[in-house]
Amino acid sequence: MEICSMSQPSSDQSVASFESKSLNILGEHIPVSELAGCEECDTVYRKVKLAAGERAYCVCCGAELYRKTRSLTSLLALVVTALIIFAIANSFPIVKVELQGNTSQTTLLGAAWTMFQIDRALVGILILFTTFIVPLLDLLLLTYILSSVGIFKQRPPYLRLALRILFLFRVWGMVEVFLIGVLVTLVKLVGMVVVIPGVALWAFAILSLLLVYIASVKIKDIWDEVDRCVP
Repeated sequence: MEICSMSQPSSDQSVASFESKSLNILGEHIPVSELAGCEECDTVYRKVKLAAGERAYCVCCGAELYRKTRSLTSLLALVVTALIIFAIANSFPIVKVELQGNTSQTTLLGAAWTMFQIDRALVGILILFTTFIVPLLDLLLLTYILSSVGIFKQRPPYLRLALRILFLFRVWGMVEVFLIGVLVTLVKLVGMVVVIPGVALWAFAILSLLLVYIASVKIKDIWDEVDRCVP
């Protein structure tokens, strides 16, 4: 889809425009909310209305500018579902291993605690941070923002701080990487021990798919949807 591009303002003009909430381009005052900047080449465009499923791309570098996202209530339903599955994934054993009549099973938190017990504290901290703390924080913040805007139709307090935290820490969520590591380990153990997949393993598989989809919704798209729903 082709969109007419505009010249990029200088840094001084950008500061002034954000303070005044409008940009003077060729004698026309355009609200900042109607503009979209390319994250790759910094070209500025005027937004056009998109149909469901459509995306706008930069004509200079081909990067995605923005898209027509799901409604906030639909996204909230997915986030709440992911929270429920997250609780299941961390409440039940991931796998059960049987060897010569002896059985062993563990949860995600149990695996992290084991790392501390065998003097692998750094590994334990990384497991906790990337597969428990960050995904949980991401889902809780999204629930806070989406429920306030989608259900109560009001901007939540500390909206800007919440979105900044989401932007900074989202890349550290690595549930899918943890799941791949577990699957590789299980494949190597199949010939030596009896491996019985636990409820949490299936829960992590579903959770990974949900988190990948939720992460595909950009923070700026959420911000745009907030501006549209709550003037």
